[in-house]
Amino acid sequence: MTETPPHTNIDWQHVNVLIIDDQLSSALLIQNILQSINLTAIDIATNSTNALQLCKTTAYDLILIDFHLDPQISGSELLTVIKKNNYISSYCGIIFISGDRTPEVIVTSMSMDADSFLSKPLNIGMLKHRIVTVYQACLSRKPVYIAIENNHIPAAISLCRQQLQQHGHNIDIEIILLDLLIDQQDWPQAQQLLNLFSKRSQHHKLRLRQAQLIHRQGDSIAATQLLRTLIKQVPLFVEAYDELAALLHQQHQYDAAKEIAYQALRLTPSISHRSLQVAQLAVKTHDPSLFMKTGKILVTHLPLIDNDWIIHFAQFTALFEQLHNQQLSPMLQRKLIKQLIKLHYQARQRLTHYQKIILTAFRHITLARFAATNKHPLKAKHRLLHGLKIYFGQMSKAPASIMVDALPLLIHFGETGLIREIYQVLMTRSLLDDHSHHRLNQLQENKFIIENIRLLIAQLATAKATISPDPQRAYCIYQTILRDYPYNTEAHLGRINSLLIMQKITHPEINSSLQKIKKMPLASPLLEWFTQLQRQIKDQQSMIYDHRHHHAQIKPPFT
Repeated sequence: MTETPPHTNIDWQHVNVLIIDDQLSSALLIQNILQSINLTAIDIATNSTNALQLCKTTAYDLILIDFHLDPQISGSELLTVIKKNNYISSYCGIIFISGDRTPEVIVTSMSMDADSFLSKPLNIGMLKHRIVTVYQACLSRKPVYIAIENNHIPAAISLCRQQLQQHGHNIDIEIILLDLLIDQQDWPQAQQLLNLFSKRSQHHKLRLRQAQLIHRQGDSIAATQLLRTLIKQVPLFVEAYDELAALLHQQHQYDAAKEIAYQALRLTPSISHRSLQVAQLAVKTHDPSLFMKTGKILVTHLPLIDNDWIIHFAQFTALFEQLHNQQLSPMLQRKLIKQLIKLHYQARQRLTHYQKIILTAFRHITLARFAATNKHPLKAKHRLLHGLKIYFGQMSKAPASIMVDALPLLIHFGETGLIREIYQVLMTRSLLDDHSHHRLNQLQENKFIIENIRLLIAQLATAKATISPDPQRAYCIYQTILRDYPYNTEAHLGRINSLLIMQKITHPEINSSLQKIKKMPLASPLLEWFTQLQRQIKDQQSMIYDHRHHHAQIKPPFT
């Protein structure tokens, strides 16, 4: 446990505490224990929704959280969402509590930067001691974190130094100080202090910073050796695995990096970014078997509280596409796609009704991308539009990952209405996730594609404005568009419209265009246009039938 200076005269009545435990009886027991040390401002949450709401409205100083909240949501997942949304301060004290003492639970809890881990059944004396110790640690780091949050780094460094001078050894403050100096690339000061701290303690966190410092100063081999030794000596220190895997990755030692990253994943399978790291390395080392095994781990532990689950799924699918596009046999490619579909259905077992709708939309868009790659354009377009159908007219409700994954195919097919709608929605989002930001940047950097879409929009506008006054000219423009975008919905509708105005109801291109539009989900106003044209076709066909039927009934005069 962290050594901290004693803080006297703590006003416990003004220390806000949140207990998160799905077992109300357990939460009430903890509350009674805390009240015995004069803690009175205590809230209880028995589910993740209640916990999030309380954290939004109350500034908590301490949070005690059960690791297993329910079969679908873990305490670590809930804490991740709370921290990501800044619902608690960076100096809030965190204590995990669980009756499960497996390495996975303990390592995952401590990977979340928790201050302490307690096992059930709780020892009353131990709980009281940990509450005092953790809150003292919070008070110690509070001014430092406030300075960091205000971007006053020199002040934060100075505050760390003052604390250590006044109170002596404190591993938390020492680590913060070293991290600040390393980030500032102040190598001499960082090394000098690291040498000083290491004389007092051989703490594994100090040794990890030693490896980081050695690497930052250019000696990757020595850093690698130090990290391998550290892992052997402290086999549950998962951050050391992360550091070593990243270092080996940078050195292009992908097989070695994959092995280390997979060890970290097995220790903490519920940490999704480790699944994605292993998946990335499996792609680099052409290892489909490990890739799919990692996918199963990912979907089994998808974070379900917010939309991070679909982001992780989208990142995994992007890696899958890289694997699929490698020089694999068609048979293996088909096998991999079947396995990916199985992962989608496996993920569905854990999702809510609303999340299942999102996943279904994403699956259609993903399979549309593969259908297009395999030269099945109509099938690809149908899947693409089917995936987007639930968001027609309300694209702002779509997750960014769905929109950005649909954009390349929409551009390929020239579906300018949906492209414009998606782009407008994405531009209004203040913050995009890493996957969506990367995908969008790739598209925006391709000036040729952007210019072509602008030209297409102008051509379609000109053609539509020309249909009534000059259907022949409009027809010619639509024909030009269809040479470049043979599955463009608006161009096919415009071509049909032009031919109908020219009274060419029997023209074969009408049927050709209809075949490419029929059964396609369409957004407004294209759907209204298509419905109107269908009525016109039916009316003109009826007129032709009536005309022919009338002439057939007029018998020639007998001569």
